[in-house]
Amino acid sequence: MRLVLAVVVGTLMIGGGLLLDARLTEAIDKRVRVGAETTGRVVHVERLQISGSFAATRVTVEYVIDGVRHRERFSSELNKRRFEVGEVLSVRVDPADPTRAAIPDGYATEDLLLQAPTVLEGFGLVVIMISLALIRSGPARAV
Repeated sequence: MRLVLAVVVGTLMIGGGLLLDARLTEAIDKRVRVGAETTGRVVHVERLQISGSFAATRVTVEYVIDGVRHRERFSSELNKRRFEVGEVLSVRVDPADPTRAAIPDGYATEDLLLQAPTVLEGFGLVVIMISLALIRSGPARAV
């Protein structure tokens, strides 16, 4: 019974990760569409290889909005683009909170939150796989 419950919990975790991913993508897309536009300059680039198939790129961007200078770290799982220090980017800033920004490539300032859906989905998958393996092996026999 516990193993079946673990499969259900794993499935819920995967579903939660997919929902969180959709909500984050929607929030970033909205920020790119309606945010106040400014330009920013890349001041630092960092690439983190988490596993063989999962990498995160962090880009520190300095921009000015309403006369106030901000230096924020943007991150994404996208590996399509290589950024260079000194590169000028178009930054879309949330008018309500200038520390929340995004660039059209899908990079945004929700640093760790952007990785949460993948971690949640992966952990749910691991729970399901272990539970299914234990279910298939049957109950342990007493010697």
